[in-house]
Amino acid sequence: MLKQFSVLHTPPQSIVTRTPPTHLSLHFSTVRGKPTATLLAFPPFRSYELSPLSFFDGQSSCLRQFSRSYDPPLHDAWMPDPPFRERPKKTKTGRARPITGFARTPEGDAVTVGREQGSREIWVRGRAGRLRLLAAFPPDTPSEEEHVVCLFDEGRTIALYSSESQTLFVKHFPHDPTLYPPPEQPDPPITASISLKTASKPVLFSLPNIQGRTPIACATLSETSLIYVGIVKSDDGSKHVGLTLQPTKSLPVAVPPEWIVPVDPMSWNPPSDASQSLGPLGLLPKPITDANRDAFVSISPEGELSFWAATASNGSESAARDLPGWRCTGMVRTQRKKITMAQCSSAKKTVLVVDSDGGQEVTIWDSKESEFSSGLEYLHVFQEKINDLDWTSTYDSLSILALGFEGRVHLLCPQRMSYFDERSTWGTLHIIDISSMSDSIISDSIWLSQGALLVSAAHQLYVFGEAREPFLAGSNPTSGSLFENVARQNGPLDDFHPQLILQCLLWNKVDLVKEIITLLAHNVASARSGAQGEMKQLPLERFWEDDLVPSSTTATKRSLDASVLFGNHNETDSEIQDLFSRELVDRLVRSLEEHPLPHLTPSEMEHLIVLIQTTVEIDEQRRSLDANGVRYLISMRSFFIINRRVTKGGSGAATPDSKSKKGVLAPFVRERIRYRDIVWAFHSESQEILLSASTVACGGKMLWLDARALGVFLWGTSVESLRDQMEVIARNQYMASERDPSACCMFYFALGKVKLVHGLWKQAAWHKEQPLMLKFLSNDFSQPRWQTAALKNAFALLSKQRYEYAAAFFLLGGSLKDAVNVCLKQLADFQLAVALARVVEGDNGPVLQNILKDHVIPRAFSRGNRWLGSWAFWMLNRRDLAVRILLTPLRDLAAEADAPLDEIGDPHYDDPSLAVLFAQLKSKSLQTVKGTIEISGQTEFNFVHQMARVLCRMGCHVLAIDLVRSWSFDRPVLAAPTQPKDIADTLDERLLEVSEANVRPRLSPVRERSVSTSRPPASPTLRKTFARLQRSSMIIDMELPSFPPTRAPSPPMASVANGATMANGLSPLDTRGRERPAMTSDTSTLNTTTNTGFGDLMKTAKKDVVVPEFDMSSFGF
Repeated sequence: MLKQFSVLHTPPQSIVTRTPPTHLSLHFSTVRGKPTATLLAFPPFRSYELSPLSFFDGQSSCLRQFSRSYDPPLHDAWMPDPPFRERPKKTKTGRARPITGFARTPEGDAVTVGREQGSREIWVRGRAGRLRLLAAFPPDTPSEEEHVVCLFDEGRTIALYSSESQTLFVKHFPHDPTLYPPPEQPDPPITASISLKTASKPVLFSLPNIQGRTPIACATLSETSLIYVGIVKSDDGSKHVGLTLQPTKSLPVAVPPEWIVPVDPMSWNPPSDASQSLGPLGLLPKPITDANRDAFVSISPEGELSFWAATASNGSESAARDLPGWRCTGMVRTQRKKITMAQCSSAKKTVLVVDSDGGQEVTIWDSKESEFSSGLEYLHVFQEKINDLDWTSTYDSLSILALGFEGRVHLLCPQRMSYFDERSTWGTLHIIDISSMSDSIISDSIWLSQGALLVSAAHQLYVFGEAREPFLAGSNPTSGSLFENVARQNGPLDDFHPQLILQCLLWNKVDLVKEIITLLAHNVASARSGAQGEMKQLPLERFWEDDLVPSSTTATKRSLDASVLFGNHNETDSEIQDLFSRELVDRLVRSLEEHPLPHLTPSEMEHLIVLIQTTVEIDEQRRSLDANGVRYLISMRSFFIINRRVTKGGSGAATPDSKSKKGVLAPFVRERIRYRDIVWAFHSESQEILLSASTVACGGKMLWLDARALGVFLWGTSVESLRDQMEVIARNQYMASERDPSACCMFYFALGKVKLVHGLWKQAAWHKEQPLMLKFLSNDFSQPRWQTAALKNAFALLSKQRYEYAAAFFLLGGSLKDAVNVCLKQLADFQLAVALARVVEGDNGPVLQNILKDHVIPRAFSRGNRWLGSWAFWMLNRRDLAVRILLTPLRDLAAEADAPLDEIGDPHYDDPSLAVLFAQLKSKSLQTVKGTIEISGQTEFNFVHQMARVLCRMGCHVLAIDLVRSWSFDRPVLAAPTQPKDIADTLDERLLEVSEANVRPRLSPVRERSVSTSRPPASPTLRKTFARLQRSSMIIDMELPSFPPTRAPSPPMASVANGATMANGLSPLDTRGRERPAMTSDTSTLNTTTNTGFGDLMKTAKKDVVVPEFDMSSFGF
């Protein structure tokens, strides 16, 4: 029982109490006729009201404390007083003065504790992580003022600024703080002071050492200055503190800032034990150089964050032009006003607190703001008042925020982004609650080195950190330190993690995934056989190879096949079974279901099994699928298998009763697949296979809810195929609804099969509406009279809220527009509206155009969904916008969207698959080339950088490296012209070159040289781009500008413009303002065509044209 009590009520990773309670006493009594149990614990003395059932069930609510004894201060109960220790003054009750605040060194190895009435202590961390007192001293001037403090030099030097006396005091303690035990008679501190007049209360923070001196920045809202602190040795051997005041240049800002916030320097330097702090991919952390260190952040009244780094200076007196200053390293526009609290981390993460109507709004901002990221990473409104903010950072730039309330501290850290669920990018790692240890509120908290958190309440100190020793004999220590837990949640993923496997499949690395699965099966088999050691991983270089290169698994399989063929087969059966196959996958899935992998949640294990099963299904059909088809099948298989596993408690097999009465597997984890997956199928060239696979996944009977969940009528490109599929859906709806004709009549009416519905009603003798429907459907609905009657019935059904039936009668009456409006407004199903419009009038009808412009595009812009917007623009034959929406900010594209956009949502650039789609579309047709040309090279560079950052946030660091290594920027980049006319002309030239690369026949070298003299040569970048495009097929989806003649035209015999020729022998300017070389008359010259469009050019090509014979000698034979 003692152990149970200690486990429940000893605070984890706390050193407030020396030992758990050793004496327990249980007393039973009756209070108001009700039997109660009271538990007494000592030391320290506590009394609890005990609930036996809850207690033995291990519930935290089993004990309610109702009395406690006095706890001595932490430094009194923790360790013996050092001989040099000056005990803090105590009040009449014997307690030390309450703590007012903390300040620490940049490395976090020492902290100064400020108490009421100005007394102060300096504590340093020992080798075991415990705090010990270095010095304690009273204030230099008796005052109730709280000094501005800066601690540096491993805790041996402290600077205090008094606003009343306008003086900066510096104390230096000569003895080494790392010595233990400390000297019995330490040297007295060395003091110095300097007058420092400021207009307002400043902020003090130290900067990196310069030639043995530490610069202290003193910053106010209007001015900044540097004070260089150095320990100078005199001729007689004595030491004294040298102070040098150095003014600096003012901040180059138009409006004075409202806040000056120092940047926390915790992770600027790697730890001494670098092996304990490896960064991503096992690399040593790189120290931040002095030139790259941001010193502080200024916040303008409009909420604009500006990051400032100090310029080089030597600290000596110099001319005004040589004064040190500040340079801006970044800006973020937060649009937050009336900020009450702010802090900035070493990784340049800034937290802001703003009072709002619902409480206090906390936002976290990243410094890397661009057109692809607003910088906002976290937003939450807390009802309680926030008292304190403090940052720490790991050595691989992961920030941890301590959010202090009155009785507890929330530790927030970044969370790995996921494709599998909608999680916040920041989450609560742990909550430290001291309400069971102290009745006082938390006055301050601060991070120390190695991830330890120091918390103060009244006069007591609490240190939370990694447990060095277990609390009880025989109990296990904690699973890892704070930094290890944060790194586990944000660091690079293992090869077998489902997130990495999914990204590899989306990036068309199927062979790589097969190798990972094969290696995982080998690791699992080795672990089950009792082998010890870590799981084997693939080399990093394998992730950067192209799947076009045969993988090791494929090469091994080919060698085995060859050895069997020629009779040299010596491999064992187990070696053959280790190759990727369905047998290996089935064996691996059974093992994983019996013994889940460590460090994977149950949800992640389900996704891993799903992806393994999906990979083998994809591999069996890979030769008949293109890359986009593979991506769609991956998502579709995962979608259905996950839902079946959830529905059937882990069974991946389809069952007849897995469908609900109205269709679709129930319950769904998601209502439909993502628009990203729909776009993959839309751009696939193997849609027949995708449609067949989708039908099989639905149990062979696709209903409308299934089709909507899979987006079939969005990604299908053949209208005839969509009509056939709608007829199949209508038939399945009829059979699934117990042969109710009203369940399928909307689909049949869209197909124009009124007589078929009339026949179905003849068989529905049980239906109460059969007589009326038989009589009504026997009429001829090609006549206006009966069309009007159908429309009247449709409005009557609307009033009865029978919306699907009303849409069916609108179709019967020939009003597709009204039927679509019912789908959009009453049914809120834009996919049904699109399906009806495409089946009835095709892809170029006005109703579909209105749906896309008035509903789909505004929906995409309001939700920031670029996938849906790209699909809509492609359907509208605006393929240039379909490419630009992937990279261009939505607000910049809104003017060209030609759609009513009332709301533009936040941009969502958290999907690295956008880079895959952009790489596919940017050279797919002339329109997409046009859209790519209008995107600047810098924008594309920022886009790739953002996608790499997202991959790192997802834990796919190896794929991020592969992206930046393999991305090609070989596309036309246009210089900004000065005249609007130049834009059109330059664009025509670029499109002309692209079209020539696809349709112009190859000429002889001589002819090519003659052509090149008629116009300026293209840039090397364009040559490379169009050489690549020449090897691929391109869709001609826009009118081309006229092709230039293959040889210069001959001028007429008469004088040219105004009857005069030019003196330099050149003809006048052509239609584009360029000069053509003048040529003499030649009656044998080939008549050339004038500047015409592509259509006129084809007409001209059909005419009989005299073509000169080729000169074979020009080929060099």
